[in-house]
Amino acid sequence: MKLNSSLVFLLRILLGVSLIILLVACSSSDNSEQPAPLTDIKNGLRFDQSWAIKTGAGISSGSYNRQPLLINNEIFTVDVDGLIKTFDAKSGNLKWDYETGIQSITGLIGNTEIVVASSRNGELNVYDRIINNLELRWSARLTGEIRSAPVTNAGNLFIRTVDGRLSSISMADGSIQWTVSHLVPALTLTGNSAPVLYNELVVVGFDDGKIVAFDQANGQVVWEVEVSRPTGRSEIERLVDIDGQFLVSNGVIYVSTYQGRLAAIQAIDGEELWSRKFSSFNSMTMDDNALYLSSDSSHLWSIDRRTGSALWKQDVLNARKISAPLLFEDKIIVGDLYGHVHWFNQSDGALIGRLRPSNKRHYSTPFQWDNKIFTMDSDGILSSFRMIQK
Repeated sequence: MKLNSSLVFLLRILLGVSLIILLVACSSSDNSEQPAPLTDIKNGLRFDQSWAIKTGAGISSGSYNRQPLLINNEIFTVDVDGLIKTFDAKSGNLKWDYETGIQSITGLIGNTEIVVASSRNGELNVYDRIINNLELRWSARLTGEIRSAPVTNAGNLFIRTVDGRLSSISMADGSIQWTVSHLVPALTLTGNSAPVLYNELVVVGFDDGKIVAFDQANGQVVWEVEVSRPTGRSEIERLVDIDGQFLVSNGVIYVSTYQGRLAAIQAIDGEELWSRKFSSFNSMTMDDNALYLSSDSSHLWSIDRRTGSALWKQDVLNARKISAPLLFEDKIIVGDLYGHVHWFNQSDGALIGRLRPSNKRHYSTPFQWDNKIFTMDSDGILSSFRMIQK
């Protein structure tokens, strides 16, 4: 019997839902590893919390990392109902808000001229910034849920949808210039990494462990690299998603996969420079010499950019579900599932400070403005604090 395409599509959805339920059940079992207890810090850093405010931009069922957007001295957040709020970074005061009317599940992107919002229904809205307000430039509808922020060059916006499609959209009027598709496995992790632009390329990490470079002008594949190959008998064992945001610097792409590998790849042609076994679904940061990233077991690593060798590893936060790290001056900062924010030495990974601005998990990466650090927890509590010099 030959199944029609609609029925096949429905069966794929039901299979995916069943596997997701299984994955959630496994992750919540009593056999899961217990978070490491907090260790004492002698002569640790001291902090002053400036303010904490309720933004309303918390994590709800079906939503993802609502990373706040910092533009100059303004912090933008968006809640599940599409309400954008703008706060003064210095005082924490609400400056203005704007109702988009779309069901947002990810954060915003933007600059001094535009703000871009997306929705679970594939809606994509581009707004022109005017004084203390926004004005809709255009709205487009894509084929799938948008789980990652788009990226933009001077003329086009590039966006990935959960169904494996990458689209190039005109910034002028919202018309779709081209769309390409990539096969999506039956079971994937929750998020998606955002595309990255390099010269004339738009580079995308997919859920099957592959990273692909497309020509920005026409969507043609320039090169494709399998960072990690799915292995194992079950769908869960075969997860190798590229969900953590990868980076490009000096013509080299640094990318990690879940249950797979960390690799350095030449952006111009896809040649692998080095790779090592690694598992992460978080974004990474770097300086001139090293990558800093958290593994899926919540170990913090410093990796030599030239060779891929480990400079140091810190496992004091094992199983505490830490956020992606922020590099601030000569320190590394992460949040954990109980609302703590931990500070480490950049040079050797030593734990040197801790504060607790809230009691809920930090999914978002800490960020900085001036000499202040900002965190937002899963309830949407945005906090500002600074380190007190001894």
